[in-house]
Amino acid sequence: MTGTGIRITLGVTGSIAAYKAVELLRLLARAGHDVHVVQTPASREFIGGMTFQALSGHPVVTEQFDPDTVSSFAHIDLASADLMLVAPATADTIGKMAAGIADNLLLSTYLATAAPVVICPAMNQRMWNHAAVRSNVETLRNRGVIIVEPGAGELACGEEGAGRMAEPEAIAALVAEVLFARTAQAQEHDLSGLRILVTAGGTREPIDSVRFITNRSSGRMGFALAEAAHERGAEVTVIAANCALSRESGIRYIDVSTATELEKELRLEFEECDVLLMAAAVSDYKVSDGGTKGKLEKKEKTDLRLEAISDIVSGLNGNGSGRLKVGFSAEYGEDKLERARGKLSEKSLGMMIFNDISRADIGFESSYNEITIMTPGGEDIFVEKATKRDCAERILDQVAELLR
Repeated sequence: MTGTGIRITLGVTGSIAAYKAVELLRLLARAGHDVHVVQTPASREFIGGMTFQALSGHPVVTEQFDPDTVSSFAHIDLASADLMLVAPATADTIGKMAAGIADNLLLSTYLATAAPVVICPAMNQRMWNHAAVRSNVETLRNRGVIIVEPGAGELACGEEGAGRMAEPEAIAALVAEVLFARTAQAQEHDLSGLRILVTAGGTREPIDSVRFITNRSSGRMGFALAEAAHERGAEVTVIAANCALSRESGIRYIDVSTATELEKELRLEFEECDVLLMAAAVSDYKVSDGGTKGKLEKKEKTDLRLEAISDIVSGLNGNGSGRLKVGFSAEYGEDKLERARGKLSEKSLGMMIFNDISRADIGFESSYNEITIMTPGGEDIFVEKATKRDCAERILDQVAELLR
């Protein structure tokens, strides 16, 4: 299952614009939000609840006190969403919201919520311009309710003027902005007091004094995690394997080259951390004899004997000791997700971040990534192609959630 983890209560009132709420719901669901719909009784005259239920995957509630369909505390559950959106919002509903009247489930939910509230008015242009409606709108605006101004044009009644509910695409975009601002505010210091250890880059295993075995990891993902964690209040240390990237003031960096060096520093630092983000790409093999001193002469054929490097993170005493270990799995092939998921238990991880290395537009040597966040017994969280900094924020959201 995919999703953002954001829960939205969508209120639909009795307006011909209720048909636009269907497309709005579709857009919100497509963005990965968990949307629960509550309709006023009047809205059912325009569109039935089965349409909303099919698109949201949740039963649609209407009646405030119907023991067969909803508990007496349904408004409390609906009010616990991350955002409440009323679209369309009629003059009647706007007036009752301003007056504190709770004579239906939607209005009770509004009075019980502490989440941001966005309303999208829809009505005849004369009603929209009436002094009473304007006063009610300003009352709500002064209380922090976000008003999506209606558009102008031909109205359902045949008149021309302002009163058309804003288009679903514009509303969905504004919702995204509101949620981003709210998340950024909540994230400001949500990792304060935590010691986070990040590994980044790719190790190099010497063949001789000139040549080495390595991989394409640039360290961008690890550095993005470190910078995001630092800005969210954490004390951050980065073990950087061959990373030619700019460094952030306030973050401690330890430079290493080989897997052996990385393991040595990791064991020293791990005992002092709360969270390990193992973003480095550690070589799977090294030259058996440790590499030739000097430079190998060029020949037609040269045989290199390689030996496997033991998995470093598996040897760390992690989650059982109160430390959260987060692994990263870059996979290729049909069963890539299953392989990544299998490493969760094999390596005693609290979280695994999977990315697909078969694509050239994400991952290695790119500023973008597309990831799946996995936790033992939890639902996978899929993050569509985004900057590595955005991916880092989503990973840290889940780290904060697990630690809570």
